[in-house]
Amino acid sequence: MQSPVSFFRLIGLGAVFAAVPLSVCAQDDTDSSDWNHFGLNFRSGINIEAKFSSPAPSSFSLPPGPGAGAGLNHTYNDGFVNVDSSGNLGGQTWNWGYQHSSQVSDVEGVPTYLLMHATGAEGGGANGSATDNPNLGFDFSYTRDLAHLSWGQVGIKIAFGYTHVDIDDNNPVSANLETITDKYALDGVVPPQAPYSGSSGGPGPVIGSEPVSRSASTASALIAGSHDVDASLFDLRLGPSVNIPLCKRLSFQAGAGLAVGLVDSDFTFTETSPATASGSDSRTACVLGAYGEAGLAYRIAHSTSLFAGAQYEYLGNFNQSADGSTAQLKLGQTVYLEFGLQFHF
Repeated sequence: MQSPVSFFRLIGLGAVFAAVPLSVCAQDDTDSSDWNHFGLNFRSGINIEAKFSSPAPSSFSLPPGPGAGAGLNHTYNDGFVNVDSSGNLGGQTWNWGYQHSSQVSDVEGVPTYLLMHATGAEGGGANGSATDNPNLGFDFSYTRDLAHLSWGQVGIKIAFGYTHVDIDDNNPVSANLETITDKYALDGVVPPQAPYSGSSGGPGPVIGSEPVSRSASTASALIAGSHDVDASLFDLRLGPSVNIPLCKRLSFQAGAGLAVGLVDSDFTFTETSPATASGSDSRTACVLGAYGEAGLAYRIAHSTSLFAGAQYEYLGNFNQSADGSTAQLKLGQTVYLEFGLQFHF
């Protein structure tokens, strides 16, 4: 990524090399009575990035562990062990079920334990980022000269810009997940063939109503889905400017100052792993910063110039969130390439 200094340096060098061949340009003198200058530019913004963050996904909270109590419900990815109509009398329940025969653990050929599995958030989250260059817009400016000096003009410039930002990220992002395995004692019960689902009212075969042990493992997983930021960026800039003639028609222009941005953004997301979640958020907020710009203006008529240049704008970060997922629009290194017309009177 090129720094904003590089853009300004290229413009300055271009002005120097252009000055020599253009020294023979037509002799239409710039009217020294021109103290007002309007500009209308098409612009293209680059280096605008959106960063997306999501909590590690989970279809449910992890069930209670060993020692939490006999009268609690336990829900798993591959089964359940819940409270029955007796209130789990004697620490046992017939309100249980499982999905796969592999969940039955034998000891010396005798079914001894039932294994239940659940996946939940280990902590932290998933992160991803995306850019969508270029971001198109326009720029309208007014410059009032404050002094006409022997080397050029000094003035004050106010400008208004609009840029449409639409960044869509469909890449899967990684997250850390924790999978727990709870072991339930069968106490001599032979489980019905899988899949099996008992009921609260029963009757049915009974097993221990809370796990006798728990083990855990962690693994990386991918969150599939999409994240989208659709924003309108309005910026207002104010600062001093200079215009330095290089020949009768060509001049170098530069300026810097304060910038205020208004961001009106819609954030939407859909994520799947292992459950599907979606959400949206709309937010409007102001961001503050600064700008610097430089360019070349070529007088094509007595009161009209062609303009081409670059602008660096710092507006910090804009944040919004929806249902635990967040989007951060990074506006701290935006470079605009501009081309348009200037009108003088």
